[in-house]
Amino acid sequence: MKIISVRKGFTADHSSTSYEFLAIDKPLDHDAIEDVGSLSSRAFPTDRAVSFSYNVDGYDTPGGWWPLMEEYYDLMYSESYDWWMFAVAFPVTESQKDGLKSYTFDGLEDLGVNIEFAEDRIIVSFYCVLDYSETFAILDSGIDYGYYDDEYELEDYLNDDRLFRLLLDIRKQLTNEDYRVFDVFWHQYGEPLYSEEEVEELGLLYTNEFNYQLLPGNLQYLSSILRSI
Repeated sequence: MKIISVRKGFTADHSSTSYEFLAIDKPLDHDAIEDVGSLSSRAFPTDRAVSFSYNVDGYDTPGGWWPLMEEYYDLMYSESYDWWMFAVAFPVTESQKDGLKSYTFDGLEDLGVNIEFAEDRIIVSFYCVLDYSETFAILDSGIDYGYYDDEYELEDYLNDDRLFRLLLDIRKQLTNEDYRVFDVFWHQYGEPLYSEEEVEELGLLYTNEFNYQLLPGNLQYLSSILRSI
């Protein structure tokens, strides 16, 4: 039986874990689609996107989300019990690695930024809590797309899911060595926890100077929806 289409939605309640992945730089080929689809009988990947949703406590994507970002996808967001994770991946040069690694921090309730490398590729993950009313104002459900459908263009995904659009803007800024998104997370989750002496001792590239008005529009929006526990 061939699946003609599925209903794309984002499950977000207090007993679920959901993932949304999107490939930006290149679409998945047939073998890659088959590989991703084998991870769950309820996942129906296209050449650009896939969703996973688990409504039973303790269930998660086999092997975790990291291998999918390492090999196939460039953007991801996930929600579990009100806790959110964003991830962006892109090529990085050797000269960029040392500086970027210094933005990693664990802040309040382990919220913050993690940066890892897979050969010449960087995967940046952001851990946060979001304002539900503001967040779901930009999430659209009810997108139909076909299994193995090559006609659903990348721009359609970005227009229909504006959280992906936000993450794409962040990815573009990072590739252009604009690292102000890290300051947004630091201001929310790191600054209240670390003293200036600890920042210096750990070699973190942060200061306690934060000017919301100087941020670009996407980061102003991001700053407005982040909240603490």
